[in-house]
Amino acid sequence: MQIHAANGYLIDEFLRDGTNHRTDEYGGPVENRVRLLREVVQVVAETVGADRTGVRLSPNGAIQGCNDSDPARLFVAAAEVLQEAGIAYLEMREPGEGGTFGKPDHPPIAPAMRRVFTGPMILNSDYDPAGAAAAMADGKADAIAFGRPYIANPDLPQRVANGVPLAKDVARTWYSQGQEGYVDYPVAA
Repeated sequence: MQIHAANGYLIDEFLRDGTNHRTDEYGGPVENRVRLLREVVQVVAETVGADRTGVRLSPNGAIQGCNDSDPARLFVAAAEVLQEAGIAYLEMREPGEGGTFGKPDHPPIAPAMRRVFTGPMILNSDYDPAGAAAAMADGKADAIAFGRPYIANPDLPQRVANGVPLAKDVARTWYSQGQEGYVDYPVAA
């Protein structure tokens, strides 16, 4: 089970000081702002097992109105919480400077998080097969998750394995109604 604590959704809102203006034990210093993440992870891990619990974070810049004044400190602290919990994996959306769907306003934080989180780390955002292989070879990640490339490539694993170029997705159809953008991308010939 993956806990979605990213992309400006509820847990992410608690994590970041740009949206968390609470004055109780869930607001203020980083130690308080990671409390909800810690508690949710604890309950899920007790229910399904820590070995079946993953977390997704987005230590990139502002997203859906959420940002933080010290993201490195915040997300390293979050990684420490997840390390203590012994979760199965940590997935992070952290686009690079040339991000195609959001751009960071600070250097990557994943390397600092990797120093404190020793479990499997999965990165995603704007990877192509060559970039994914390089990130794994460099030890930046244990795996790369592909999201948008799957939209236009229903046969993505086969394309990667066979060196077939990836088809480009059409953003205007991501959340459209009907078949367009969901079932009309062909498999490689």
